[in-house]
Amino acid sequence: MIPLGAPSFISYLSTVDLSPLWLSLRSASLAVLLVAPLGIYSAQQVRLWHGAKRTAADLLLLSPLVLPPTVLGFILLQLLGRHGPIGGPLHEIGIEIVFTWQATVLSSSVCAFPLMYRSALAALDQIDDSLPQVARSLGASEWRVMREISLPLALPGLVAGISLSFARALGEFGTTLMLAGNIPGRTQTLPLAIFAAVDAGDTSRAWFWTMFVLALNGISLLLMQRLERRANGQRFARQHGSRAPQLEAQLVQPPLIPEPPKPAVLKAQSFHLSVALERQLADFPLQLDFETSSGRLGILGASGAGKSQLLRCLAGLDAPSRGRIELNGRLLFDSRSAVNVPLQKRRMGLVFQHYALFPHLSVLDNVGFGLAHLPASERRQRVADQLSRVGLLAMAQRFPGQLSGGQQQRVALARALAIEPEMLLLDEPFSAQDTYLRRQLQQQMADLLKDCGVPAMLVTHDLEEAYRLCDDLIVLDRGQVLAHGPKHGVFDHPQQLIVARLSGCKNFSRLRRLPDPTQLWALDWQLQISVELPPKSQFSQVGIRANHLKLNPAPAAGSQLGPNQWLCELQKFSEGPHRVSVYVIAAKPSKNPKANLDQNQHPSPIQVEIRREDWLELREHPQPWLLSVAEARLLLLCETAV
Repeated sequence: MIPLGAPSFISYLSTVDLSPLWLSLRSASLAVLLVAPLGIYSAQQVRLWHGAKRTAADLLLLSPLVLPPTVLGFILLQLLGRHGPIGGPLHEIGIEIVFTWQATVLSSSVCAFPLMYRSALAALDQIDDSLPQVARSLGASEWRVMREISLPLALPGLVAGISLSFARALGEFGTTLMLAGNIPGRTQTLPLAIFAAVDAGDTSRAWFWTMFVLALNGISLLLMQRLERRANGQRFARQHGSRAPQLEAQLVQPPLIPEPPKPAVLKAQSFHLSVALERQLADFPLQLDFETSSGRLGILGASGAGKSQLLRCLAGLDAPSRGRIELNGRLLFDSRSAVNVPLQKRRMGLVFQHYALFPHLSVLDNVGFGLAHLPASERRQRVADQLSRVGLLAMAQRFPGQLSGGQQQRVALARALAIEPEMLLLDEPFSAQDTYLRRQLQQQMADLLKDCGVPAMLVTHDLEEAYRLCDDLIVLDRGQVLAHGPKHGVFDHPQQLIVARLSGCKNFSRLRRLPDPTQLWALDWQLQISVELPPKSQFSQVGIRANHLKLNPAPAAGSQLGPNQWLCELQKFSEGPHRVSVYVIAAKPSKNPKANLDQNQHPSPIQVEIRREDWLELREHPQPWLLSVAEARLLLLCETAV
């Protein structure tokens, strides 16, 4: 038995050969030093793969975790033995691995690697992909992205992987026994020492080494928990407080606080973007060809129309299959000449819909991330300039988790503008906000974009957002440009049905021509529509915006109705605090045998938007009511582009 008293235990300890302890500590430590960087690097590469390629990599790299240790040891022995495909050539040059202490390190490394790899992969997979992408757009190299973004964010998972790898390496038995043997003083690690003691019937010594293993594993797990608590504490501090007063004081010294910068106004024709690209998407090809000199360009389209893919191609996140992209005379992509300027050098400021602020960095460090190449004094001054511009200088030492949504957006804009980009790319930056806050943020962004004078492209599916913030619009549908021009023209005179829908039109009907070329029949509404001049182009639909229609009490009985005036009846209504959506159908619709194919078809409802006070007055009048629209408000539309 092991003596329990301190003097007796020390005396017992002096009689024990401690080489298994030192050998195990040395082997496990070296194994962790080997597998930690290798596991992180492997995880970083595999996380970029998908499908069968990733599955195959997982099966290969995790196989040591599921194979029996003796099987794994036998495979290594066959590979590294004197007659093996690897061990043979090594033997020829005087290098022996089998039955050496180096074999214990190799055995521990092979068995510990899957735990490190899996932990690192899980930790890296949890990092939002937009964070490294934004870092690259700010000019960061891949090494800097890994060092300052990926590794700090993955730190808790990496610490867990290192701790588990050390514990696994420390307890490795079967593989070590097969590859390194059980040579006392050379390859006999703690698990092998326990095995030898039990085999010799020395239970006391087996318990002695077992307690060492338990103690070492316990210390390893406690260290892991301590580091995780520290990391979680830092994360909590970033979200709820704990500023760095000394850095804040350094930032807000009087010499570093400039006056708010004066608005910068772009010179005429100082901006020009030319895009001609093709890229095959999952459901359709993206085929875009346009040029613009508008400093405020909106990309409008339904979800999945290709808007974000266009932005990614411009930014350099994805490469087109073929085509050409030119910004201000600078070639960014050209498939013919094999030009593809990397994201780091495109000088495009990226703002994602969730802003992609680096959560572990302060506002100060977020805004200054892309300015690492500048001298410290110049960097601080430029950061102060940008924070002053967005009104957040007093919050320089806060972390993103401590800011409101509007403040986070302003930080993201300040960070993108700090590198003085040639163009801002805004990917639905308001989609995560509620309606009230969205309107406030839109106005803040409009003011900021006007002040800074940097050209911007806004990707959105919100037509009001596009109208408020942009001068020109491009409407996309299934990878094709349906409309391009000043926003007033796109909204007021759409040519295609899909463009009218995206621009907010609510009422549509199929059309059929009547013998009188100035008269049209709306099949779905069962109404006759009048136009002053016969339309010259081909069309198949008519659209009327809900706010362009008028509802009034019906005229006196026997009065003749004018062009584009119809009697209607209420079907339903939906009240809001300020406006009411009223749905009406034609009252006793006429049956035009030359236009209406289905004499039993019921007319479709027409939506009318009116002020609430007008509605309260109108509903006191008996039905039918008078529905009318000005001819200039009729939208004659084609199903496809003309």
